[in-house]
Amino acid sequence: MLTEAEVEDLHSASLDILQQIGISTNSKRIIGVFNDNGADVDPNTNLVRIPSRLVTDALKSAPKEVKLYGRNPKHDMILEDGRVYFGFGGTPLSRILDMETGKPRPSTKQDVADAARVGDALPNMGYIMSICGAFDVPSETEYLHELEAVFTNTEKHVVWAVPGAYTAKNALTMAASVVGGLKELRKRPILSCYSESISPLTFSSMNEDMIEFAEAGVPVFFTGCPMVGLTGPATIAGTYVLANAETLSALTLSQLVNPGTPFIYGPGVGVADLRTLRFSFGAPEWAMGHILQSQLASFYGLPTFGWGGSSDSKCVDSQAGAEAAITALMSALSGINMIHCTGYLAGSEYGSMEMAVICDEIAGMVFRIIEGAHVTQENLALDLIREVGPRGNFLTRKHTIANLRKEIFVPKLFDRNSEPAWTKSGAKGIYQVAKERVRSILREHSAEPLTQDVKKELANIVKKADDEIATSKG
Repeated sequence: MLTEAEVEDLHSASLDILQQIGISTNSKRIIGVFNDNGADVDPNTNLVRIPSRLVTDALKSAPKEVKLYGRNPKHDMILEDGRVYFGFGGTPLSRILDMETGKPRPSTKQDVADAARVGDALPNMGYIMSICGAFDVPSETEYLHELEAVFTNTEKHVVWAVPGAYTAKNALTMAASVVGGLKELRKRPILSCYSESISPLTFSSMNEDMIEFAEAGVPVFFTGCPMVGLTGPATIAGTYVLANAETLSALTLSQLVNPGTPFIYGPGVGVADLRTLRFSFGAPEWAMGHILQSQLASFYGLPTFGWGGSSDSKCVDSQAGAEAAITALMSALSGINMIHCTGYLAGSEYGSMEMAVICDEIAGMVFRIIEGAHVTQENLALDLIREVGPRGNFLTRKHTIANLRKEIFVPKLFDRNSEPAWTKSGAKGIYQVAKERVRSILREHSAEPLTQDVKKELANIVKKADDEIATSKG
């Protein structure tokens, strides 16, 4: 989409924003890191202007290849050019689509556990993020309760929002207890921090989570995502350059704290429907933003984090399928390494485990498309075509038996039967099929259990946090 010159123009404009306009923050810790490293800090306005040399140095020190680990090594992931992984939604949502009523309801800690178990079972979901939150626990320790539920129910890598220093410290302690200590966590990080800025150009004390994770040497995922015409300019390019500036400022913060901290680059172009001012999770411009992101990420040599598999639809219907498929495919074709938000409905008002299962099938199709067709002498099959000749068939040939399953995607959820066969099997729509799949997973699948000692330690960390919060309230 962009020429090399245009990529450089976007980069230069982002540097200008950081050096001339700066970022605003109420966090003394964030101000302190930048001030100690030569940034221009205005104590009256809390504006931090970041010299271009600091950004350049940060780009040099950030790893170009990042490895993320699962509790089970079979789920380890390498983030590099050409590798794509899908995961559930982003920050914890307050509601989930109830499987019995088909209506959204407040989500619970049990829902978080169930969703993690479903994600653990789905073959095309490479990592776990939230599809809903635990809103039946104290709000101050919600994220820790969620992590307890997730760590207990998945062997895959976990990317989670852990806002603020207090939550981040406890989250790191929990992850360390699972792998056997902070040193082991640094070697094999099973948890990554997901952090967001407040657009335009604002960090809050919640972004101190990045400092905690950087100090521990554990990966940081970051996204600046201003909305076109609202929290960003009314152009795709202008909004992206703002998002890029916010993301580069977070990258610089992480590298100043600890050079070499794994950083996953995720600026986005948020789009709001101007009739409602609602963030659109199915907008084509949002998908276009991933093309810009992939080009800038390639320019920087950084692994990427983006969106796909989400919808503005309020239910699991044709709109949901179309928007989920388009955004997932565009992100993957753009080369985004980590694609999240699968299973989000209603513009991220609530999640759906049924939609997540459908997105797993979509992801399988996407993987087949990006794998492509390989032209070799064997695959051209000229000798076979010559042998079969006109009016022959290839069905009974050994070449067909050897290659058909490798070449043709076979759906596990979507129906390709004849109409009579479909009718005979119950004439079920995809929503019903997905619902049955979720129920089957929850009935039959469990992650490899944590030891009782680790489970107890996780519970104790969460309880201690609950007690500390209760005491602080008086």
